[in-house]
Amino acid sequence: MEASHIAIADPHTALWTLCLAVGGGCLLTVLSRRLHLPTIVLLLCGGFALGPEGLNLLRPDALGHFLPVLVSLAVALILFEGGLTLDLKEFTQTSTVIQRLLSVGVVITWFGSALSAFVFLDTSPSYALLMGSLVIVTGPTVIVPLLRRIRLSKRVASILHWESVLIDSIGVFVAILCYEWVIEGGGAVALPNFIVRILSGATLGILGGYLIYYTMRRGWVPDNIVNAFCLAGAMLLFGITELVRPEAGLLSVTVAGLIIGINKPRQLREVKAFKAEIVDLLIGMLFLLLVARLEWMQFVSFYQNGGGWVLLSVIILVRPISVMASSWGTNLDRREKALLSWVAPRGVVAASMASLFALSLTEGGGTQGDPKLLESFVYSVICATVILQGLSSGLFARILGLQRPAPNDWVIIGAHNFGRELARHINAPDKQQDIIFLDSNARNAALARREGFVALHRDGMAAEELYEEEQALFGTGSILALTDNIELNNILMQRWAEKLGSEKVYGWIPETSSHDINRITGQSVFGDLARPSLISNELMQNESSFQTIIWNEETVLPTNDWHPLLVRRGRILRTLKNDAALQQFVRPGDEVICLKRSKGFLVRALQEGSFHNLQSTSLGALYSEIAQIADAQLSGVKSKVVIEHLEAQNTRYPACLGHGIAIPHVHCEGLEQRTCFVIHLSSGLPVPNQSDALQLIFFLMSPVDDTEGHLATLNDIAKNCRSLKTRDKLLAAKAQSEIIEAILTR
Repeated sequence: MEASHIAIADPHTALWTLCLAVGGGCLLTVLSRRLHLPTIVLLLCGGFALGPEGLNLLRPDALGHFLPVLVSLAVALILFEGGLTLDLKEFTQTSTVIQRLLSVGVVITWFGSALSAFVFLDTSPSYALLMGSLVIVTGPTVIVPLLRRIRLSKRVASILHWESVLIDSIGVFVAILCYEWVIEGGGAVALPNFIVRILSGATLGILGGYLIYYTMRRGWVPDNIVNAFCLAGAMLLFGITELVRPEAGLLSVTVAGLIIGINKPRQLREVKAFKAEIVDLLIGMLFLLLVARLEWMQFVSFYQNGGGWVLLSVIILVRPISVMASSWGTNLDRREKALLSWVAPRGVVAASMASLFALSLTEGGGTQGDPKLLESFVYSVICATVILQGLSSGLFARILGLQRPAPNDWVIIGAHNFGRELARHINAPDKQQDIIFLDSNARNAALARREGFVALHRDGMAAEELYEEEQALFGTGSILALTDNIELNNILMQRWAEKLGSEKVYGWIPETSSHDINRITGQSVFGDLARPSLISNELMQNESSFQTIIWNEETVLPTNDWHPLLVRRGRILRTLKNDAALQQFVRPGDEVICLKRSKGFLVRALQEGSFHNLQSTSLGALYSEIAQIADAQLSGVKSKVVIEHLEAQNTRYPACLGHGIAIPHVHCEGLEQRTCFVIHLSSGLPVPNQSDALQLIFFLMSPVDDTEGHLATLNDIAKNCRSLKTRDKLLAAKAQSEIIEAILTR
């Protein structure tokens, strides 16, 4: 190629055009996310406004012959990312309707749209098939914002969401095949070249995909550069394929992405996240450049020559036939079929592929078909479906009774036992409140799903990705961060507040923690309740339970062991910051959901033990007598082993609590119940480094696997002994019942 053919007329204009396309596209993408609008709407408006038909700030023609190269490479990376996200396992596990939409529906949309173009427009059958192939895809970039805005019923929303996620790669593959056929001219003469192009693209894609996958799997690429490696690998594969066989590169990178996505290397999630960011940048740039090329007159010509009838056929005829055929024999009712027939907006992939093919056909002289006709058709379908269906779908859904109420679902980050039990009381069937769990622990997520909840094995920290991509989270009303890590809960609240607002974000941050209340985003809940893992352990051992109280003017919570967590008033569910908040908010008739902690850990351990008066002259003698008491009363406990544990503990850290009280404690194999013996030393026992002689000993013994309960019981002892009034009662007690009474009445 001669230099004059590739020279750019004005390098400064070309540089400005490229910078404006990248910067403007990114800014419009950010704005669309903030406004919850389809990205494509703002990009379409921005392209026309900034291009030669508007302010003439964006001049794609200044890029000369480099524009097709730039577009081709950008589309290749978009398709590579699309291949990464296509999961064949997800396809096999989706509903029958979705599978049919991705197979039967694709064929009907393809041939139906092609037939409309062939009948109403002056074009060849092969070119009509290419035009029809470009409107197969819908795409999550337009479907997801729409679903968030109009909040469709779960079944319809699920069908639309999964169709958009999975159809991209299918539609692109069909479009590439049609394009290869068109540029070869069709017919028996072109068939060998067509097959060679397809085989070379698919073969190089498979080889390149497996090469990238094995390189990642073997760990030959450091994790901190694996994203850049995959990006470079996709670009290199595209370039090699184009050298071997021109126009086969798009197919090769799509296949390569599919290969990597199917095999799921360890770094796939990070690579997909990185590629998604790159693709967002490329889509913004591409759309501004491509839309700026469009001319108003080409659309006028399109509609004058029958384009309006083609558009009506695609929207009013082809889509309903596709939905009816795909839902035949299923349990979808007429209302759901009607809504699915109306909602099918096309998106970024259709526009990018149409412009890329148009640019390539223009360079070839347009002998295979009219490039402007192709662009006019696809962009008309995009504008009509995005604007018309986007604006009317909410009203249509309300008329059909398929729109859900305002977001009211709760997302609980932490699918542990406490979270699941709490969800059962939130998820009342008549309250229209669903619970979705997020947990990075696969076992917890699996247990939640087994119990009938929607549970995602995902990291709640990825708020941006989850909120934009997970269909299950589209009805999210509130977030409750319920992990054991207070700092993590605070960060989770900050991240989700960016999506839902701070008034809908809650987290377990105890009042006794060191966090400044003014620095917490959202609202801390449940007062000074113990950490979730401890509550989970109590619930599993039936040491705590949930209780629901119908409040009236005379209601008083029975004891301090009752912790109010939530108040329900109709469909309104309010979390409680602390016990005092209950009195401020509750009204007669409200449901108060409480956690009853069944007298506390210490009381239950004391009920298993006994009270003893001893007169020991040394710690060694005291430990020996304690061990003999445990040996006599608990089966499987050996005094010798207990003494060894006590002596070792005293060497590492003395068990003295101060004020004449000590809490020696051990874990014992074979022990089934947590047990606490109380030893009263009538004459006191002097202890080195202690100002007060020992008078009272709480000797705690726990099973070896009961770490949480053991520590909680020790905490209960320390908490009770901090109170002077309670401490005096404990020191004066003469029996185990008096010890328990002093604790219960503190």
